[in-house]
Parts: sequence; C-alpha cells; structure tokens
Amino acid sequence: MKYIVVIAVVLCFACSKSETREGKLSLSTKTFSSERCVDSDCAKVEASWPVVENISADSILNKKIENQLLVYFHQDKKFDNLDSAANDFLDSYEKFKIDFPGAPGEWKVELEVKLTYESDNILSFKFSEYNFSGGAHPNSSVYYMNFEKLTGESLGVDQVILDKGKMLQLAEAAFRKYHEVEEGVELKNDGRFFLPETGFFLPNAMGYEEGKFILTYIPYEIGPYVLGYTELEFSFEEVKGIVRDL
Repeated sequence: MKYIVVIAVVLCFACSKSETREGKLSLSTKTFSSERCVDSDCAKVEASWPVVENISADSILNKKIENQLLVYFHQDKKFDNLDSAANDFLDSYEKFKIDFPGAPGEWKVELEVKLTYESDNILSFKFSEYNFSGGAHPNSSVYYMNFEKLTGESLGVDQVILDKGKMLQLAEAAFRKYHEVEEGVELKNDGRFFLPETGFFLPNAMGYEEGKFILTYIPYEIGPYVLGYTELEFSFEEVKGIVRDL
C-alpha cells in the first residue's frame, strides 16, 4: 500500500508541473518592413511586436496588439492589416514627392512593442512609436496596453486606477519634483505646462514595467515639444490599493 501511495503522489506532482508549463506565456517576435523610394529619397515603415503563445487568450491578445499598430497610421481610414496601412503611408509619400519634387528628406514610421510586465493576472505591453513625414521635427510617443491575462480583456483606466484622487495626488507631487517646480507655485502659473480648466490630469500612457507602475506624459500632452517626455515611476508598494492588484 505504501508503494502505491508514493507513486500516486509522484504522478500528481508531475501533472501539476505540466499544467504550470502549459499555462505560462511564451513569446515569439514578428517583424515587418516596407520601403519605397523616389529618386534618392525613400520612405520606410518598420515594425516589431511580440506574438503571444501558449495561453488561453493568446489569439485575442495578438489581434488586439495588431489592431493597435494600425492606430499609428492615417486615423481617418480603416486598414485591414499592417501591409495596407504601410502602403497608404508610402502612397502618400509618393504623392508628396510628385507635388513637391524639390522637397528634401525621407519619411519613416518605426513601431516597437514589448512585453513589460507579466503576473498571474495582468499583462502590460509598451508601444513605442517614431514618425516623421516632413515638418520641423519628428514625432514620437509611448503607450501601454494592459490586459487581464486569463481572458485577454483590455483594462481601461477605470480598471487600472482604483482610486483616481490618490493617484492624482501622487502623480502631481512626482510631476512637480521631476520638473523642479518651486514650492508654493501652482502648476497653472508655472508657464511651462498645458493644463485644462480642470487642472492636473493623468497621462494617456500608464502601465506596469519591471516592478514599477509607470505614468508617461508624451510631447505636447502636457507641455510643448521641447519639454520632452515626463516619465514618473512608482513602486508597487507606493500604489498599493491605488492601482489594480497584481
């Protein structure tokens, strides 16, 4: 009898280990590149993003990631895939060069997506974008997509931030410190920032990254281009009870 019990325990342990392996997220990387040249000048689209594998919601997550990539192109048009979006961008470049044959410079879109956080419950993906299509300078941005790991459900701001009032307080204190705003000076009177009548606000880009909760204000979101990025980092302990549990 003792021998049978030992075998049963070993078998049970092996099953548990197998289930754990099957439920663990794995990633491969997908890349895209397309280029079109007019004389010696070219326009190019490059993208790199993870393909989620080996979890129940992988197809849902992959579709949402690919759809987000399309957002970085002509926002008044709908595209079926990255290839059609890139062709539209390259067509615009060719038309521009026909209309303005003497205009110098090259156009480019670069997109990169990385998994920045994984727990039993949450996944965070960071989208980084660089875009130049003429003008005084290129534009760039970052954005996080946060998901419920088991279902692939997208987590909106209200599902990530549990106590908006406290998060605003933490963020504003960190923002003032980051930009060295003098004590007693209100942000609206500082002169460097774009603030609505409602006052200080949380950025569009927020997510989990390497053991921290990140808020990132991109150029033009809360200040001029020269202000650059404002990235605020908070330890998980600092935001415990304020943001969604991990």
